[in-house]
Amino acid sequence: MAQPKLIVRNLAKVFQIDEGFGRYSSIKAIDGVSLEVNEGELVTIIGPSGCGKSTLLMILAGLYDKTSGEVLLEGRPVSGPGLDRGVVFQEFALFPWLTVRNNICFGLKMKGIPSAEHDGIVQRYLKMVKLEEFEKIFPHRLSGGMKQRVGIARALAYSPELLLMDEPFGALDAQTRSSLQQMLVDIWSETQKTILFVTHSVREAVFLSDRIVVLSRRPSRVRTIIDVKLPRPRQRLSAAFIRHEEELEQIIAEELHDDVPQVAITA
Repeated sequence: MAQPKLIVRNLAKVFQIDEGFGRYSSIKAIDGVSLEVNEGELVTIIGPSGCGKSTLLMILAGLYDKTSGEVLLEGRPVSGPGLDRGVVFQEFALFPWLTVRNNICFGLKMKGIPSAEHDGIVQRYLKMVKLEEFEKIFPHRLSGGMKQRVGIARALAYSPELLLMDEPFGALDAQTRSSLQQMLVDIWSETQKTILFVTHSVREAVFLSDRIVVLSRRPSRVRTIIDVKLPRPRQRLSAAFIRHEEELEQIIAEELHDDVPQVAITA
């Protein structure tokens, strides 16, 4: 059997907080999270607000240090940022002084891809995110949804092994969010990219996922993993889709009301 693309084993994260006057406290955000993501899977992470979903993703991106545990991508330890991972944040993290084209080219240059290949790659991903006519536009002239599409194109253009997405549609209106969810599924289907997607939306998780990882309240652990076996394209108003939503909502509601202690240790 092939090794999973991403392996997370017994991951823990404790934040040290300086309270001033020589006092420090420790907050355990993640406590023993283990999961695996296979090649070409689209996996979402969901859980109660503040449970550590984004913290987990930041560790996988190499932007936060882990306290303990292990993260392996293609069998290699993850210990910092790298071009083997693409990241799309909720904020529109584009370079405002660069055009759409040059934003997408940024990762290509960092990866050392020859300039002669840039035009073909940029055009491919502009077409994929339906922004062919906006190549020379600066970000301040784009809508929020368009900015996020540029962010997705930029993250995919240099062909990372894993795409990490931290609530990328959370700040968008409902109509734009729905259309970008479908666009992401289409892109994933075309590229077969491995995607790990953080969301707080039950409906979004069911619409996107092959599997859904449900985290507990802080300090987060994996409460359960749900296989979503609905056929694609998925119909949000179908009885089967609604049953999956109800199941997931029930699990999260139970987690919110379970008597799980919240860890805050004063040192």
